[in-house]
Amino acid sequence: MPQNRIIPSLLLRGGRLVKGEAFRHHRDAGAPPSTARAHNAQGADELVVLDIDANREGRMPDLDVFRAIASEIQIPLTVGGGISDTATARLAMDVGADKITVNSTAIDRPELITELAELFGRQAVVLGIDVLMDDGAGRLFDHRTGMAAGGGDWLAWMLEGVGRGAGKVRLMAVDREGARSGLDLALHARARDAVNVPIILEGGAGTLDHLTEAMAAGADSLALGTMLVFSDNNLVKLKRVLAQAGQPMRP
Repeated sequence: MPQNRIIPSLLLRGGRLVKGEAFRHHRDAGAPPSTARAHNAQGADELVVLDIDANREGRMPDLDVFRAIASEIQIPLTVGGGISDTATARLAMDVGADKITVNSTAIDRPELITELAELFGRQAVVLGIDVLMDDGAGRLFDHRTGMAAGGGDWLAWMLEGVGRGAGKVRLMAVDREGARSGLDLALHARARDAVNVPIILEGGAGTLDHLTEAMAAGADSLALGTMLVFSDNNLVKLKRVLAQAGQPMRP
């Protein structure tokens, strides 16, 4: 039986972890290595770490922090932010990453997806897609400008990215990020019906009911940020309660 996955999503800024709401108003959320170590010990299925300022500042991601995090965990590590070429991706892999996630750098240069897939295998390439639901259908969002990216058609971009070699999609509902208002299951359903690759859904989880509803609807990989930071939740508790509710969880 397929098992559901809980994936902590960590945002890196200035060597510290931060968390915000709708990509704004970031607050300090702790030290990266100790947070990663705690998630690993509590049963995280994998970890996503994004250097959120690297692209905007035109620099490489913080490889030293990636290395420090990798040294603390025994679970798959996906990293992103500022990875605009295969050379930078190779450096990230060399310090302990297992997968590379690309978002705006792939929008700028779509062939990057193919280059990464050819070098590392498509299973190691995760396409990050940020969707802002401000018009009913949603539009592809560029965090650097706060505006629509490309033509704004997130679904067409997802299809192109998977066609170019992305082996997984990380789908973020921007308007729900940090809001704890519930995951966007309609958004997930549209993505799931369009592509035949795993989808990580992120944005809006705030209660256990949100998680059980999402898993019951077929969203089997959930990335959590705020729910694991500014609350008394922890992965041991969440996975135990979800298993008791009949959701198959990885041990």
